[in-house]
Amino acid sequence: MGYVFVFDYDGVIVDSLSIFMKSFLRACDKEGWGELDSKEKFLHLFDGNMYKNMRNMGMTTDDIIAIVYRVRDDLIKHQNEIPLFPGFKDAVSSLAHSHPLLIATSNESRVVQEMLSLHDLDIFKEVLGSDSEPSKVKKLISIKKRFQNDQCVYIGDTIGDIIEGKQAGVITVAVTWGWHDEHRLKNAHPDYILSSTEELIDLDHIIRRSQSRPQSLH
Repeated sequence: MGYVFVFDYDGVIVDSLSIFMKSFLRACDKEGWGELDSKEKFLHLFDGNMYKNMRNMGMTTDDIIAIVYRVRDDLIKHQNEIPLFPGFKDAVSSLAHSHPLLIATSNESRVVQEMLSLHDLDIFKEVLGSDSEPSKVKKLISIKKRFQNDQCVYIGDTIGDIIEGKQAGVITVAVTWGWHDEHRLKNAHPDYILSSTEELIDLDHIIRRSQSRPQSLH
C-alpha cells in the first residue's frame, strides 16, 4: 500500500499569511464584521474549520460568501506578491514521482490553480477548494474513497487542519513554517511534525519507517 499526499495550500505551499490576513480583515470590515481586527483573532478562526468558526461568530451564508469573494479577488490581484515557500517545489516534485498529490484547501480553487500555473507547478492531480466543499473532513473522506489502495496523508499548518484530518481518519502531518507555530500545533497532536520543506522529500520514508516499528516503540 502506498500513500496519497493531500496538501493544504495557504501556509504550506505559499507564504500568504500577510496578504491573506490583510485582505480577509479588510473584507470583514467592509461587510460589517470590523470586530475581526487583529492577527490573533484571525488565526483563532483556524483553530477549527474557518467557515464553521465564522458561522459561530454569527455570520450568515451571505456574509461569508461576500467576504470570500472579496478575498478571492484581492488574492488574484496580488498573486505575484505571494511566494512559494523555499524548497517546496523541488521537494514535492520528488514525491510526485511515486505518489498522487492533491490539494484540499479553504481557499478558492481558482486562486490556487492560477498560482500553480504561475509557478509551473503542474504536479497536483486535483485542487479541492472551498467552492467544491467547505469541509476538509468531507473532502478528505472523498479522497480516501477514491484512493482505496493508498493511505491518505494530510499536510497542514493549522490546528484546524489537524483536527479535520483526524476526523476524516487520515494520517496528519503538521508543518511549522506556516500560520500556526509548533507549540500551538502540538496541542492538536498531529501524527508527524515537519520543520522544513526539505523534509517533505522523505515524508513517505518517515511514515513507512514509523509504521514498521513495533507498537511498543511508538
